[in-house]
Amino acid sequence: MFKYAVLVCVVLNSITGIFGLWDQETDCPLICTCHLEHLTETAIYRFMQKTKEKPVPGEIGNIENNEILNEDIADTFEILEEHGPTIIRSAICILQTETDPLQLLETLPKNIESLTIIQGYESGNKTIRTSSLRRFENLITVELIGANLQNQPLMSHLICEIDVAIPDLKYLNLERILIRNSKEYITEILKLVNMENVTFEFSQKFENAPHEITLVQKSSNDEVVVPYEVFKKEREENGEMPLFIGFKKLLLLRISNCNMRNINWEMFDGLHELLYLILEKNSLKFIPPFAFYGTPNLKTLSLAHNNLLDIQITDLAGLLQLEYVDFSFNNFTQLSELSFPPFPKLKLANFANNPISVIFSNTFEVMNTTNSLIIGSDAIPLTLVTNSLLGLEQLRKLTLNNLKMELLKRDLFTGMPNLDELILTGNITRIQYDAFLEVKQIKTLVLSNCQIVNISMDGFIGLNKLLYLDLSKNLLEYVPPGTFDHLTNIKELYLNGNKFKELPKEIFSKILPKLLRLNDNPWHCSCEMSDWKPMIVNKIKQKSAQPCDYSNDKGISCGKDSRFSHKYVYENRIAPKCSEPEQFVNWNVFHAMRRILKCADYKPKLRKHNKHADASQKSSEITITTALPESYHNLTKLEKLKYKMIKRKLMKKKRKLKMQKLHDMDNGNITNENESNSLETKHDSHRSNKHGVKHRKIKKRLRKIKQKTDISNEI
Repeated sequence: MFKYAVLVCVVLNSITGIFGLWDQETDCPLICTCHLEHLTETAIYRFMQKTKEKPVPGEIGNIENNEILNEDIADTFEILEEHGPTIIRSAICILQTETDPLQLLETLPKNIESLTIIQGYESGNKTIRTSSLRRFENLITVELIGANLQNQPLMSHLICEIDVAIPDLKYLNLERILIRNSKEYITEILKLVNMENVTFEFSQKFENAPHEITLVQKSSNDEVVVPYEVFKKEREENGEMPLFIGFKKLLLLRISNCNMRNINWEMFDGLHELLYLILEKNSLKFIPPFAFYGTPNLKTLSLAHNNLLDIQITDLAGLLQLEYVDFSFNNFTQLSELSFPPFPKLKLANFANNPISVIFSNTFEVMNTTNSLIIGSDAIPLTLVTNSLLGLEQLRKLTLNNLKMELLKRDLFTGMPNLDELILTGNITRIQYDAFLEVKQIKTLVLSNCQIVNISMDGFIGLNKLLYLDLSKNLLEYVPPGTFDHLTNIKELYLNGNKFKELPKEIFSKILPKLLRLNDNPWHCSCEMSDWKPMIVNKIKQKSAQPCDYSNDKGISCGKDSRFSHKYVYENRIAPKCSEPEQFVNWNVFHAMRRILKCADYKPKLRKHNKHADASQKSSEITITTALPESYHNLTKLEKLKYKMIKRKLMKKKRKLKMQKLHDMDNGNITNENESNSLETKHDSHRSNKHGVKHRKIKKRLRKIKQKTDISNEI
């Protein structure tokens, strides 16, 4: 991944010089812009990333794209480099009312490699034929984009007429346009297809032998089996279905918002190099059997935002290389073991925003390599039965929206030993005492908006690796003591948006989170909250981009894990507020404990957990005032200042003592010569060690001086 990032940066830095040279030598029409650009800066590249999983909004700021999905950025760079140049000559043109598309294409430079045509507002009907694009011998990217007329009657159409194939085209994007084939082209293509020599075979797991599949034309009523001669004649007569059979080198095909109502296997037959197929925002109601049999290397398939009613085991048969499938925003009502063929390489399956009411047993047994699964819609509750999720052995992230379940039980998660992230929403009243024992590896558990009322004391037992727990926006009024004691590695705990009035004392004593959210609860303020720490409770999590320094290692050390950094910032506005007693309403909980309740046990500062943490308060004070560390250089600034002040007082007192002793000696008051010598020895020793002395010597000197001068009160 790093090498591709470095390569892109180097290439983009050199674009400026190349751009000027090509732009000066190119005669570009006034309604067009001709320039050089990198493929990663085009819409084509964004579409290659479009079907990847999006971050889930919520309280936990650490829910980001799965690691398995981030790795595909490097794969995309590799695909772009393997299939031609990444710096391309690009032309972007706007079709206006007076523009003739044919004349416009004749005036464009022949050496362009990327062509984007955008229809202007109310510019009238415009037709672009693929035969007109054959003059561009190096063309690899074509984008045709119709006018965006939302909530208005369509005043003009951009029509793409496929009258000839473009065999070297690699990226084709068609958006908000009408697609049609010339009858001559359809007739020519159908002549090449000898249906008598084509046989589809697919072996279902519950049958002993493979069987031939007859072409079936589905309708809104009953399924009708039609002879191929009738099928062929209908295709020749209506010419409604676009054919891409001759586009042999296509890597990406996107048909979006083009009012496509039907698809058939002939559309994509022979597209053996196609990797990305996006058919979103159309009017598709069903998928015919073996519709994508001609695209055996397809990796990404998106049929989102259609009207699909059902999916059967033969519909996606043959897609053995499929990695991402997106069926979100359709009308699926159930999933069963007859819904999917084997997907040996599938990573992400997205069924979000489908009115799926039930998932039957063993539905996902053919998805034993899937990493991420999303199911559920706000429109209808989702019900799981025993072994609904069985077979997802490699699953790392599971998202179930609007799940309806009276009791969250252990057997629900059977068969997912590698689950790392679990996100549930819906109506889950209670959590059983051992609900998560089958998924001990999870690090992120989101149970927000689940209407949870009761949690067993051992509801989270076994989750020793859990880092993030979100129980926000539920109906919790009470949690038993010790509920969170098992979460020894927890970093973030969200209990905000519930109905808590109080929590058991010291319920957080066994955990050390960096962030604990307790706001938006009707708290009854009392000194039972004394163990809450504002430096943990009043914090929010912020995400910021981490700049990368390319000067030393050219960005090699700039991995995906270092692109962003998270930090916990103190924010007093999210502090929990009192709702009871009446005199404390809307008071900050911590202000109430400190100013009004004056709780003796309330100590807002965090206690440092070290080997001296259990020392008594008295010994701690002695350490600060009298005892000095072994090395002067290890002292803090405040301790150094205190040491200097004490030392200054001692020096002043000792000078007075010395003068007094000398005066007494002159007067004959001192008869003990040893005492005088001892005092002079101490004074010389102090002078020799005035810039740094050991703990035991200073302590000994302080003790002797105190005994002789009685100045301990002053120190």
